[in-house]
Amino acid sequence: MTPREFAELAKLPPTEAIAYMQRRKLLTVSYDWFAVWNDEHARQFTVSRLARLDLLQKVHDSITESVSGDLSRHDWMKDIKKVLTDAGWWGEKTLIDPDTGEAVTTRFNPSRLKLIYDTNTRSAYSAGMWERSQRTKRTHPYFRYVTQRDERVRHAHALLDNVTLPVDDPFWDTHCPPNGYRCRCRLVPVSRLDYDRGKAPTGAPLVKQAPPVVMRDWLDRKTGEIRQVPVGVDPGFGHNPGKASADLDRMIADKIAGASPGLAAAAAADGFKES
Repeated sequence: MTPREFAELAKLPPTEAIAYMQRRKLLTVSYDWFAVWNDEHARQFTVSRLARLDLLQKVHDSITESVSGDLSRHDWMKDIKKVLTDAGWWGEKTLIDPDTGEAVTTRFNPSRLKLIYDTNTRSAYSAGMWERSQRTKRTHPYFRYVTQRDERVRHAHALLDNVTLPVDDPFWDTHCPPNGYRCRCRLVPVSRLDYDRGKAPTGAPLVKQAPPVVMRDWLDRKTGEIRQVPVGVDPGFGHNPGKASADLDRMIADKIAGASPGLAAAAAADGFKES
């Protein structure tokens, strides 16, 4: 594959990103975003404290539609604001957490919608990029971590700028962007020739050694559980969305392959299939 052909491939509709959103068909009502942890986001879709499945379904479906190119963020926000307003969920709303019996307050406003949209679409595109890299790593066997290089970039993320490692390096298992809320970092495929040249398009040297992955304790205040979180990565973001989604596909395929013909047919009818 020539560089030109690879560039054309990158312009194709984000099939893998769309598939990632479609796999997240298990809608989960949660009263805390951390209730769905790391890899679980590959199959579960949730919006913290949006405690109506019908509204959750509309948010999921509309984000999937937007990822496919049918809606801009502006149009998505306008449509979802109307859905939430009509349902009485726009603005501030107080709910009772069924697990604790405590009253919790949630707020849906333009800032919240933007956060929901950006978090989900960036994760979908990240998943699509990783999945595509598995098919193109013969010609582009590396990923380069790229930040926006402005004053808004978090210090911990700025330290990763131009880190360039094999696409299957375990470092990406915990540091595959987005690495937190409002993270604008991304991974860029790198050819073997560019890797050997040792410089990014900006002229900066590539960092070819993986930084140490240092873990820290994080207290889940709702459950009291102490979780391990990579330093510099927000809790709940320390995973690789594409790899988690692919692992889920393989697990489903293995189960279907070992199931009886009747169960396999039922699974296929429900939207599952062997890889």
